[in-house]
Amino acid sequence: MDHQKKVIDSTEDKFEDNDSPRKSIQSVEIGVRVLLALMKKGEGAYLREVAENSGLSRSQAHRYLLSFVNTEVVEQDQKSGRYSLGSFAVRLGLAAMARLDTVRIANMHLENLLAELKATGLLCVWGDYGPTVIRWVDGGMPLSTSLHTGSVLPLQTSSTGILFLAHCPRAQTWERVKLERAEGIIVDDLRLEALIDEARQLGFAGTFGTFVPGLSAVSAPILDSQNRLVATVSVLARSQHKAVFSEAKMAKIIEAAQGASRALGWQG
Repeated sequence: MDHQKKVIDSTEDKFEDNDSPRKSIQSVEIGVRVLLALMKKGEGAYLREVAENSGLSRSQAHRYLLSFVNTEVVEQDQKSGRYSLGSFAVRLGLAAMARLDTVRIANMHLENLLAELKATGLLCVWGDYGPTVIRWVDGGMPLSTSLHTGSVLPLQTSSTGILFLAHCPRAQTWERVKLERAEGIIVDDLRLEALIDEARQLGFAGTFGTFVPGLSAVSAPILDSQNRLVATVSVLARSQHKAVFSEAKMAKIIEAAQGASRALGWQG
């Protein structure tokens, strides 16, 4: 028995030595290339298209596709012959999305951005009373403001609010606009629509002293896989510090928001 065990152990050792980790990882990477080729063709892809887009021969691509079909990662339409992502791929994607922590991802990108810009900023989501500050990061530059975690920002006069108006359904935001106007915060409809259109076109919104006198802010949207606004990142500065919002730094603010969006599945 001891001799048998030694022979088995020796065989297993040889198998482990021959089963190169590099070879195994390479196979997985090739398989991912095949799946990416399918993702590019939302309506499904023919074998030749998968082969071309994954850099494989047709016979190689077919073997990978067959393995994926057998495990329900891929399915094949029997009439057209096209391949597309299967039920297991869908379940896998949903499981990955369920594990996403929107706030954690958004906050990580915000902190990295503010560390690079050496600026103060905040993260907002939609709360019971409108755009709500859930994270305040002090960049070391003193700012005279009463804003803090838990503050609710106005829709009409804050850069964050303009983004929510630009990206969220009117049914979600307009009752809040009516309340603001009843409280004396009034931006006429034409001006407000112009601000909303501008935010949609530029991909960010800026306010310069309209909400807090002497305080400027630039905000960018964080979108999810359904192109829905889930949060906003904002960078704050004194109005006289115009260099904070140079073209290069504005690009970094947008890039940070888009990085967070892509991590949440945004395909824009």
